[in-house]
Amino acid sequence: QDDTMFRVVLAAACVAAASAFAPSALLPAANSRVAKCVGPRMQVSPSNALPFLEKPPALDGSLAGDAGFDPVGFSANYDMNWLREAELKNGRVAMLGVVGLLAPEFYQLPMFTAGVTPYDSVYTIPSVGLVQILLGVGALEYKMHGGKIAKENMFADGRKPGDFGFDPMGMGKKNLPVM
Repeated sequence: QDDTMFRVVLAAACVAAASAFAPSALLPAANSRVAKCVGPRMQVSPSNALPFLEKPPALDGSLAGDAGFDPVGFSANYDMNWLREAELKNGRVAMLGVVGLLAPEFYQLPMFTAGVTPYDSVYTIPSVGLVQILLGVGALEYKMHGGKIAKENMFADGRKPGDFGFDPMGMGKKNLPVM
């Protein structure tokens, strides 16, 4: 009886697998409603960076490097000047971070332990020192923005993103094409 049951189940499985390759018995007529269904439509203006997403309205190509890459939608929720300034600050901090990682490999101050990596040194700073760093950075941000730290009023005075008036070498006042 087990052998008979096994053969019936095996035959049913073979018939089911073979039916996947059989043609459909009834095809819809060309003038029927089923035949006229259309698939999803493409966006009106796809992004250059991600063609399967719609182009963000704030990214119109007027900024340098603007290819319409904004998959999360930050440009729809934040002011573009605020986003530009955040990008410039993050880039400047990253450049200083690379210098901070490379400099201890070549120069050691006498008060610091030689051979300790910057990654290990972070964990030797007491928590009070980390709070001082956080407060110092906050005070610097407040001073650089002239007390305007909200994204709504940060650029009310016409200041350009990333321009904090700090130009000790006077490079911003010179005519760069003449240089």
